[in-house]
Amino acid sequence: MSDTVSDKESDHLFSIIKERYSDRLTEEQLDEVRVGVNRLTEAAKALREIRLENWDEPFSVFRPFKGEE
Repeated sequence: MSDTVSDKESDHLFSIIKERYSDRLTEEQLDEVRVGVNRLTEAAKALREIRLENWDEPFSVFRPFKGEE
């Protein structure tokens, strides 16, 4: 996915938030929200780039049993 698509996604999500909450937020707060939306769309883009196959299992951490402490 290109940056243009990611930018369009960020702009679209921010416009929804602005439409719903702009009467309750200052311009400074809206700027902070825009930064947060941009970060979220970048994280979503990174997650979409990870390809999983049907047999991929969740990562698990092995912790050996040490008995009663």
